[in-house]
Amino acid sequence: MEMEMEMDVAWELNGSSPSPGGEEEEEKEEQEQEQDEEELCWRRSPPPPRHHPKYTEMMALDIADSTQVYTAFLVLLDLLEARNWKDVAYKGSEELQLVYLQGCPGGQEEKEVVVPMPVHMTLSHERVRKIMENICNPSKKEFTLAIVDSDSTVVYYQLTNGFVIPDPPDNIEEIDSKQCRKRQKKFRR
Repeated sequence: MEMEMEMDVAWELNGSSPSPGGEEEEEKEEQEQEQDEEELCWRRSPPPPRHHPKYTEMMALDIADSTQVYTAFLVLLDLLEARNWKDVAYKGSEELQLVYLQGCPGGQEEKEVVVPMPVHMTLSHERVRKIMENICNPSKKEFTLAIVDSDSTVVYYQLTNGFVIPDPPDNIEEIDSKQCRKRQKKFRR
């Protein structure tokens, strides 16, 4: 009898019991542990984008390159969450085989076009011209190129058709005097 009590105590310490349904309980406990581990995994890293409804919708577009769709999804999230763009919508171009975005940055009301590209994809002058012809507004042929690295870093470049002359400085006299001071410091050294 003492032997049975010692075994009962040992089983209680190990978290199992000597009952005939012990195997079922062990399986149940293992399943609970697996669920706990999965929950911890979800807390440590975000869920894969395939579960996001927008990503699922974007994958339904007729774009062959899933990397390009994933890149567009990352840029969509960056524009909405980090850059506070409004009314951002995604569109697909079957002819160009790319997903592009349109939205209003910050407080602006005019929509801008953003073309996401993975960092490894090459871009030729001809491709840029085709994008401007097919996607951009005919009166304003410009778009923002969003280059996405493998670590989800996004770099934005504004591309326009032709040269854009920069705005002149507000006060030319101040600039001239600053340049003179720089020259004087250079000669004094």
